[in-house]
Amino acid sequence: MSNPTLFLIAEPKLFEKFLQLLQKGVKVSARVGSTVLAFLCDDLGLSAEYVDKRIQTLFLNGKAIDNPDTALLREDSTLALSAAMPGLLGATLRKGSFYARMRSEISHQEQGQGVTVHEGLVLLKLFNLLPAEIGPTVLKRGIWVKGEDLNQFFKELSDEMVAGCTDAKVDGQTVNLKDFAEKSSKYELVLVKAQSTPSAAGDGRKHS
Repeated sequence: MSNPTLFLIAEPKLFEKFLQLLQKGVKVSARVGSTVLAFLCDDLGLSAEYVDKRIQTLFLNGKAIDNPDTALLREDSTLALSAAMPGLLGATLRKGSFYARMRSEISHQEQGQGVTVHEGLVLLKLFNLLPAEIGPTVLKRGIWVKGEDLNQFFKELSDEMVAGCTDAKVDGQTVNLKDFAEKSSKYELVLVKAQSTPSAAGDGRKHS
């Protein structure tokens, strides 16, 4: 069974629920074998200046990254991103930090040979201010959700909240969102692309 694409336009309260998923972690398409910086700039469309100044803490598979331009993504890597965090802990975890030597055991070290660049999936997590800032870009591009997880996600929402979807299409065909959600568990994965009505947060690609 092919994996469908669900396109949604959601009112702010419903869109916020999708943004919250980004803190738990979502699967996104990425060019496996490319660098973290290439993923952020080329795939997500963020400016190099935004990545340098705003995304201060990066973890790849649980290890702090100091050089996103050399750290390589691999199939099923977990990439966690955050804006600057306060205090000594935040300073210690910050990329290129003076205190980086204090966290040598949890710093990312590239190992082994690189792989041929190809399309794959990675788990992306956004924290701090980033879900609101670049989350809309991620959701517009699309996140891969297990069908059973999507089913559960909508089950936990009130009918009023689900009604906040002003448009829903599956593979280009208009659908009743609640009906599709009830049947979504039969799919291994669903590519969910969500946009907000104009009153919600702006597109992260505007950050430069």
